Order: sequence, then C-alpha cells, then structure tokens
Amino acid sequence: MLLTKLAEFIKDVDIYISQHAIYINKLEKAMQEGTTFEHKDCHSCAFGKRWDENMAPMEEVLPGDIRLEVEEIEALHCEFHEVSMRIDPKERKGTDKENLEKMKDISTKLFQKLLSLKRKLSKREV
Repeated sequence: MLLTKLAEFIKDVDIYISQHAIYINKLEKAMQEGTTFEHKDCHSCAFGKRWDENMAPMEEVLPGDIRLEVEEIEALHCEFHEVSMRIDPKERKGTDKENLEKMKDISTKLFQKLLSLKRKLSKREV
C-alpha cells in the first residue's frame, strides 16, 4: 500500500520535469528582460506542495533504499529553489549566470533521481 502510493505519486514524473524546465525558462526570460520573477520555495511550488502532502508523511516508514532516494530528491528539490532565489532579474549580479547553470545541473540530477526512483518502484511491482 505504502509503495503503491509512492508509485502513484511518481508516475507524474514527466509533469514535474516539465514544470522545472518551465521555471528555469521563465527565470531566464525575466533575467533577459530585467523584469520581476516570482520565486517559489520548495514547499510552495506545485511539486513541493504535492510532495509535502503525499511523501513527507510516509518518509520515515519507507524501506531504506527507497527512503534514501526520497530524501535525496527532497534535498535536490529544495537546493534548486534556494539557488533560484539568489537571482533577482531586476538587480543583476555577476553570479546570476553561474547560479542559473547550477540550477540546470541540480534540475538534471533531480530528474535522474526521480526516474531512478520510478525504475526502482516498477521493479518491485507495487
């Protein structure tokens, strides 16, 4: 039952991946135009809200290998948003481009972890 709920959540991995790509694209556009960007923390974006609602309550009772994967996903997701908040498109800094690249790298790692978790769950035939 527990892993079934996790598998249900993670089946939407493509949606989460596209949401992060859109977030990065909107931030890049705001940087180019010098316009306001509405940052979200890792608990207020769509993924974060669903994660907190569905995953956080069960994290402690997940099997060890799955729990480790879940914790890594959560840490990467929060790091992604923390780095994004260092960028203010209206007040450009020399570190903005570096932070944007770091966001892209974190995003790639996050996608890989989500897909890895999806594979692990499918092998367990939940």
